[in-house]
Amino acid sequence: MTVRLLKVFVQPVFVLDDGEELTEVQHPPTVIPAAEWPTYSSERFPREVAEWQEKLDAENDEAAASVTSLRSPERAQTGGQAGGST
Repeated sequence: MTVRLLKVFVQPVFVLDDGEELTEVQHPPTVIPAAEWPTYSSERFPREVAEWQEKLDAENDEAAASVTSLRSPERAQTGGQAGGST
């Protein structure tokens, strides 16, 4: 009797660190046909993780920009007051 691998079930659990707490995010299960496993594990999965990291980085950049724009009026106001008193 010959036994062969037909498919691989993958369900990664990602742990995100925002500097204050760790958050576990469960990825939905994915079924990978055995013939696709070498490509999935060496190319597709790392690419998908990199794309997700880029999305997280973009969200972090947007959040940082929001904080900066909230601070900008204060700086402008302070600058305006300083400019008015000079």
